[in-house]
Amino acid sequence: MAQESLKKNPDYSPAMVTLSRDHYRARRLDLALYTLKAILDGDGPENPPRDKNNADARLLRGLILKEQGNRPAAIDEFEKAIALRPDLVEARVHLAAYFLESGNATGAAPLLEGAVRYDSDHLLAHLNLGDAYRLLGKTAEARRELEWVQKKDPQLAQVHYNLGLLFLFSDSVPGTPPAQATDLAITELEQYKKMRPRQAGSNDDTDELITRAKAKKAMLEAGAAESAAQTSAAPAAAKPAGTAPAAPPPAAPAGTKDAGGMTAAPSAATPKK
Repeated sequence: MAQESLKKNPDYSPAMVTLSRDHYRARRLDLALYTLKAILDGDGPENPPRDKNNADARLLRGLILKEQGNRPAAIDEFEKAIALRPDLVEARVHLAAYFLESGNATGAAPLLEGAVRYDSDHLLAHLNLGDAYRLLGKTAEARRELEWVQKKDPQLAQVHYNLGLLFLFSDSVPGTPPAQATDLAITELEQYKKMRPRQAGSNDDTDELITRAKAKKAMLEAGAAESAAQTSAAPAAAKPAGTAPAAPPPAAPAGTKDAGGMTAAPSAATPKK
């Protein structure tokens, strides 16, 4: 149908985008890029671009360039697509993923916040937003996003990995004591280890993270035991053993008056006159 449309109007850009997408899905990437070039760039003065501000075409070219490993060009296409169409959630998610890979959580978070505003059920947007919040130190917000993803799709392995990182590396997790947070980190990372996809030659740091979490747990337990020992020793140090009892006050001389004005009784050792 797209081809028939182009026979009637060779400059009809929606049909050209449809053909480009078809080539992309069929893995005919060169044909897809050739068609996108006609839409976005043209070919000299006699063949101007059909629709250089077509956001869908920008997104599609960004996806192909990302797949080919051309990071700078892909980032440029995603940024242009978002500028033309802020509601393009897929462009936001892919651009934010590039930012997170480079450690730029500050740049990624607004993109992902916008993505979940436009599509509140987008799992990958929520997942990556949780990771961005973790890197920004927004622990409560990160946990909220990741637990939302976990509830929506418990079979998504990556959410367990991200939760493990959150519980292991956060300085404090609201409502969760440090020892409990470490136990949760171990649980989540071991769950990810069971569910993770097997990829030949891929580097996986899960075992290293689990070992690190267990070492942290041992340190917390040792610190708690030492603190308890110091607390129990404190009362004994406050009252040393073997302290002599205080001497009783000396008896008042016979015949003198005490503070209440009463005369003291004579001592039994006083001779009678």
